[in-house]
Order: sequence, then C-alpha cells, then structure tokens
Amino acid sequence: MKEHGGDIYRYLNNSSSVMDFSANVNAFLDTGALSRYPELSLKDIQDKIMKYIGTKTLRVMLGPGLTYFIYKIPVWFGFRRSLVITPNFNEYEASLAVSGSKVSSLSLNIIKKNPKIIRSYRPDSLFLCSPVNPTGDIVDVDLIEEISEEMNRSGGILFIDQAFGDFVPDHSEAIIRLAEKTDNIIIGRSLTKILAIPALRMGYVLISQQLFSMIKDMDEPWSICEPAIDFVRKVDLNAIREKTILHVNEERSYVMEELKKMGLEIIGNPQANFIAFRSPSDIDLKERLISSGILIRDLSDYVDLGRNCYRIAIRTRSENRRMIDALADAMVSDNLRKIPL
Repeated sequence: MKEHGGDIYRYLNNSSSVMDFSANVNAFLDTGALSRYPELSLKDIQDKIMKYIGTKTLRVMLGPGLTYFIYKIPVWFGFRRSLVITPNFNEYEASLAVSGSKVSSLSLNIIKKNPKIIRSYRPDSLFLCSPVNPTGDIVDVDLIEEISEEMNRSGGILFIDQAFGDFVPDHSEAIIRLAEKTDNIIIGRSLTKILAIPALRMGYVLISQQLFSMIKDMDEPWSICEPAIDFVRKVDLNAIREKTILHVNEERSYVMEELKKMGLEIIGNPQANFIAFRSPSDIDLKERLISSGILIRDLSDYVDLGRNCYRIAIRTRSENRRMIDALADAMVSDNLRKIPL
C-alpha cells in the first residue's frame, strides 16, 4: 500500500486525538469527522465478511458498491471479448463498452440447453447473474459449474453477480464452494441491498488468490466513505440476514398470490426480494401507480422479457397492501375502459 497523508487510523485507535499536519485540508472550516480521510486498511471488515460467508481461501476486495466493481473489473483485467448472459443488470454492457471490450449477449435459456455454445463466442470473460435481475430466478449450480469449465478451457474469467445473494444463502454457499475449487471465478456481492444503505455504498468481490495477485495494486485509495465503514463494522450481518429472509419470504408469497388473483403473470420463480410480472394490458402501470405515490420498475429495456413487464420490490405488509390496492385499481379502471357503451 502506497504512503499517503491523512492516514491517522494507522497510528492511533482514537483518531480524534491526532493533530493531523500530514493532510493538506482546509483547517479554517470546522467539518468535524468529515475533515478526516477514510481508513485505508479495512482488514477487520474483510475478516468479518469472510466469516459471514464462510470462506478461508477466497480474498475479499471492498468497494463503494458492486457497480464500482462492474466498471473496474473489465479495466483491471483488460477484457477484450465479453459475453453477457441475459437477462442481467443493464450496467454490464455499458461498463464493458467503456472498457473497450467487444460485447456479445446470450439468453440464459439458450445456455441451459447447450453450455458448449459458449465456445463459439471465444470470450475471455462471461457475466452471469444469480439470483437473476430482474426475475429473481436462481441459476442451477451444476450449470454454473459447466459454464466455469467452459471458460477454463480458454483461460477465461466467470463473473457471477450475486448482488442479491444474501437472500438465498444456501445457493450462495454452493457458489462459494464452487469458487473455492477453481481460480477463474469472481463473485460480486452487494451490502447495499441487505443492509438497506444505497446512500452509503458498500460492496465486495470474492476472488481467488491467483486473480487477486493480478489486480491487488490497481484499486484506488479512499474509495469507501467512513460512514459506510462505521456502519458495516457495527452491524450483525448474520442476524440481519436471518431476520430479513423470514420477512421477505413471507411477504413475497403474499404478494405473488395477490398478483395472480389480478390475472398478472409472475415471470420465473422469484427467490429474492423482488418480483417481475407481466400484465395482459397495454396500459402503462408505472404511470398509473406513480399518480398514487407508488413507483415501480418498468422493464421495457429488458428485451428478453417482451412487453408490459414490471418489477416490484418486496416491502412491509402495509406498504405491499397499498401497492396491491393501487395496482388493482389500475387494472379495474382499464377493464372498465374496455367495456363497450
């Protein structure tokens, strides 16, 4: 790690007792703790995450959200031919284009039928999401292993986006065990989702020692703000995950049943904290619901899904009830509009 000014955490546990002449920061404005640079060494948080996910061999790299790594990883490894398995988080194609990689996309349904089709694309990198965003499906671990083996044939890297992995712990553990057996898998995880801290930004990648050694000196200093560091340091990750999963599973089942009653089609088999559905109507449900103070995700930019598809997050029972009532009103008003006079 390079030397920098402002690294007061390195020398004393109580950084507030240090008069810092090493950092060239305006001393004539009192901003309290905000005047200090964030910590550079976060080994205690890395160790905490390793214990949380149950690995002793994978390395943990921390960053300000998973999207940070989505943009950094292609640059660090110099990817030139990337394959994105769809549907997927729509920042992948953007980040790969910025990095200069040639990007191809392939439907997950095609991969399921014939994983060897990957060979025809000759990718040096493949990006897969599980749970899938936006449907919440999980990809069978046996299929992920086949994909990893196909990438290994050409020395390529498999990046598994597990932004919502905390909501499917058994599936995520199986992926970690797979990554521990090979050197070509990178797992991307987000703490933003499970800890509800999108304003703070915290994410990490799990990576083999071999791949870590290739990029360990490429990351930038101070990428994570101190409030995010303090928050993650204090919370009980296991307790939050256990409690959250109980609530999410119960509410997801409830919301799915209510959607089906309205004639809405659930897309896939949602396992995370969101549901994608297809409406039989051409009305713009996003616009209808925003008039009731409710914002949902229009999925028209996901070409795999087709028309009239939306995603909703799983929230509390009272919030879910309000959303369902507003959705039902929108569907009823559309049906009344279609009745001939």
